[in-house]
Amino acid sequence: MGASLERSETLRGATWDDFDGVVGLLVRQNRAATGVAAVREEFVRTEWELPSFEVGLDNWVSGSTGYAALSPAGGLTLAAATDTEADVLLERAIGRARDRGLAKLTLRPLPGNEVHARLLERHGFELQTDVLAMSRVLSPREEAPDWPDGIAARTFELPDALAVHALLDEAYGGWDTTYVPLPHEDWMRAMTGDAEFDPTAWCLAERDGVLVRCALWWASGSLKDIVVRQSQRGRGLGAALIRQGLAELARRCVRRVGLKVDAGNPTSAPRLYERLGFTTEGREQVWALNP
Repeated sequence: MGASLERSETLRGATWDDFDGVVGLLVRQNRAATGVAAVREEFVRTEWELPSFEVGLDNWVSGSTGYAALSPAGGLTLAAATDTEADVLLERAIGRARDRGLAKLTLRPLPGNEVHARLLERHGFELQTDVLAMSRVLSPREEAPDWPDGIAARTFELPDALAVHALLDEAYGGWDTTYVPLPHEDWMRAMTGDAEFDPTAWCLAERDGVLVRCALWWASGSLKDIVVRQSQRGRGLGAALIRQGLAELARRCVRRVGLKVDAGNPTSAPRLYERLGFTTEGREQVWALNP
């Protein structure tokens, strides 16, 4: 217990001098839980460089074994060696969430991470949703889609950013009551500043010059977002956009693509992905706490 208390008393705001140590800690935690290092340096750097993220106020370190960060949307990253350390880090995150006026704080516990599991139970986190991890092997020649009448498809350009961001907020906010829209500056940094951003991998669909749907792929083959304006649903646009992305990625010699989708998505997205050949490979849970 003395060692745990000693660690908790070292809690302080993170600085850029801590960056490499934090990345190493998160990599080790993810590798222990999943067998792979799902965390990469550029992912952590992108979060630290968000305009609304304040290094030292929105993230904290506890010695060499503890770290927590609170994203502008309320997502909690937490690594801790002991329950005491986890409690102290969570307490700091809850205080920051209250300061920022966030309605919820969310955590995706790592599989087999007992510190995470006990933290959820002690503090009354509630299961918010299951997230399906789906993937699909690409053939060397994926067929390009037949676009519905009146639809013009093209790739993304930077002047499209406001319209794309607005469409995402409209679509996700229309069915997900827990969705927290990011300030546009944060969204721009997180999306177009990502190491895997490639504007030619983002496909936009317009009707009469108005954006009605978009599919945003990372260059490595991961589908980040796909949304459609409500008035345009049920016309085959979703399938066409995905097929367009598959054909383009196959042309670039990508061999496998993946995505994550809320299991409770009311737009029937999981069934659409299954019809297009995606299979579920795993599940993640999102737990929420009212700060």
